[in-house]
Parts: sequence; structure tokens; C-alpha cells
Amino acid sequence: MDISQLEAFLSVCKILNFTKASEYLHISQSAVTARIKALERTIGKTLFLRDNRNVSLTQAGIAYLPYAERMLHLFEESKITLQEELEDYLILSGPGSVWHYYYLQHILAFRENHPKVAIKFLSYIDPSYMIRDLLLDGIVHVAIRYDPPEHPQISKHFLFEDQNILVSAKKIDSAISRADFFTRDYCHIEWGSPFAEWFSSIVGAGYVPALQTDHSTIMLTMLLQGAGFGFLPRFIAQPYLDSQKLFELQSEFNTPITKAYALYLTKNQDHPNVKLSLKMLGVELV
Repeated sequence: MDISQLEAFLSVCKILNFTKASEYLHISQSAVTARIKALERTIGKTLFLRDNRNVSLTQAGIAYLPYAERMLHLFEESKITLQEELEDYLILSGPGSVWHYYYLQHILAFRENHPKVAIKFLSYIDPSYMIRDLLLDGIVHVAIRYDPPEHPQISKHFLFEDQNILVSAKKIDSAISRADFFTRDYCHIEWGSPFAEWFSSIVGAGYVPALQTDHSTIMLTMLLQGAGFGFLPRFIAQPYLDSQKLFELQSEFNTPITKAYALYLTKNQDHPNVKLSLKMLGVELV
């Protein structure tokens, strides 16, 4: 197996067409076919089903896909790590809202003091993928996650706690009730565990909000522009509460406290990149 075989496999997976995959890779179709066949011989499984019109993954191909993605990702990261002008290369993952609103200034200040350290921070979508693949495979040095489950190979360090609060661009005198979540004025976003479980217990199964997004910055912008009311973590909302661009609303509910932790492989706790990553987040391991 070599990298060109993985690239050919992933290209066909994405496009599901050998001719278009060859155009994408700037090689001949026969070269793509040869690389796929060589990969199939190496792993001993057929990866694609082909007829005159369609290409689809076999069950073996579906199972192999995440491993191929991870192997190619590790290869690309290794090339960057080996650049001689860099002393270190830090890779962290976590919710985009945490990077944007909580730790962005930490990162920028760290860069000023460590000019030869490259930094990459990922905004993950699936928290289980972050632990199962990114962290355990060693792709990520430190990951941030809210209320993470216990894992035998992973250590965690408490970072901060916060609470989601209801806010709006205009003052609302009456307390928000369950019925208000079913109106067109409510803007929804899933803030992850334990908020998602708590909110579901309030509105019940099958709930569909009138307006929903999965992006914290879009949510903030909508609320600032008067789209209605919705939940924001206090660390995002506080500057706008201070400037009275947003107002905190009273409600009949108490949202759960959310705790954020830095996660890292226990066996790597003395690794310089883990220590530097934690230092950037304001954590000093003793």
C-alpha cells in the first residue's frame, strides 16, 4: 500500500466515477484502476462494485473508508511536522464557539510569544469522532469537550464552567415559558450535552423549532439583528449584555451548568506538544 493508492481510493469514494476521479487526480483512468486493484490485493477485499453505469462501495469499502481517511490525514500532518523551520506543531480540537469566543485571544497571544510553533485548531462536528479517531490516533494533542465521558486512555483537566442563558435584542418583561419555545420568536441551536438532553426534557420528543442553526456565530448574528430570542453561553453573550445590545431574559427554567475539559492521552502527558497546547489554554501540568 502507498499514499497514491489511498488518494485514488478516496477520490473514487468521493466522486463515484473512475473517469472523473482520474481527471481530479490528473492521471489516466487506467492508473486509477490499477491503484485500486493494488490496494484491494493488499487488504484482500473488493472495495467497489462496478457496472457500466454505476460505482458503489462494498461493505468492505464502507468499513475501510474511515481508516483510509485517517492514514492520509496522518501522512499530511507528518509532512508539516517535519518542516525544519518549525520547532513544534500543535493540533487541538474543540467546539468552534470555544475557539472563537473563549480562546481566540489566548491563541493569538501564544503565537506572539512562540513564533516558531505552528498551531492548528479544529472545530469538530461529532464529539465521539474527536475522541475515537483524532485523539486516540494521536492526530490531536489536546481536545476540548463539554462533560466528556470517562475513557481508560484519556486524562482530562477542568478548564471552565458556563451556563446557557436566554437572550434577546429587546427586553421582555414576562418570564419565558415552555409555550414560548413553540412560537416563531424562538431561535434554536443544539449546544451539546447536557443542554440538549435538558432542553428535550422540556419540549418533548418530536419538537421542531421554527428557526434553527448549527453555527454559533450565525445564531449570535440573528439574535443581534432582532430575529427573536434564544440560548447563548454566557461567555458569548456577556460582552453584548454589557453593551446592552442583548438583554438577559427571565424564564421558568434553570439550565444545567456546562463544564469544559481539556483531554489528552494519558501516556502523552509529558509530551512537549501536549504541555504547550495546555499552556496555550492557560493550564500548567505539575
